[in-house]
Amino acid sequence: MGKTDVRRDAIMHAIKDKGSIALTDIVQQFAVSEATARRDLEILEQEKRCIRTFGGAVLESLKVEVPFFNKMDLFTEEKKEIADKALRYIEDGDIIGLTGGTTTTFIAKKLNQFKNLTVITNAVNIAYELIGTQGLQLILTGGVIRTQTFELSGPLANATLENLSIRKTFMGVDGISLSRGMMIYNELEAETNRRMMKQSMETYLVADHSKFSRSSLFVIGEVQETIGIISDSKITPEMKHAFKEAGAPFL
Repeated sequence: MGKTDVRRDAIMHAIKDKGSIALTDIVQQFAVSEATARRDLEILEQEKRCIRTFGGAVLESLKVEVPFFNKMDLFTEEKKEIADKALRYIEDGDIIGLTGGTTTTFIAKKLNQFKNLTVITNAVNIAYELIGTQGLQLILTGGVIRTQTFELSGPLANATLENLSIRKTFMGVDGISLSRGMMIYNELEAETNRRMMKQSMETYLVADHSKFSRSSLFVIGEVQETIGIISDSKITPEMKHAFKEAGAPFL
């Protein structure tokens, strides 16, 4: 096995360990040029071993779902940036919905600065994060829990949401594409997310740069169904222009 194959196997080992890898990490860890790193990822994607993203690569998401706690350690600074941006669209007195996910969890961690807020969520970990927060009314849906994501979904969750009116929902996803829309790994969770969108006056898509052009199994809806996208500063001008032209601007 040549040096190139050894390096690519090592890159895949790193991706499997953390669920993703950044292009800059490949350059630094393996002492190669950015062009070589991009070529390695291109070959690995052709071999269907990973999916390239803007700035790196992730596991082949149609086959592998990264566990929640592994994802919490990925792109943490980017998720904190997104959470700070999301707070600009929340006001005292709001009724907000938070779907499950690591990005929405980072938003939940910052909601203690509001004095009067109602939060509706189907994520057990988010509910645990918010329990006891002064001035916050918390509504947790029923439903069947998935240990991979800590989300409640299914008919019980959907029935709860049908009786609620939500002002603003912040939705996390596993993948985003202009052609396929907003995607998630589990069918029941996709249906519950669609229900939360339907009950909301406004929906904001919250996702870090690694989710773009990444695929997953089940479609929640089109990106254009949201008010707009809240992401991190690593989104390229070309990406911003493409989504704006399609009617889904970055906020």
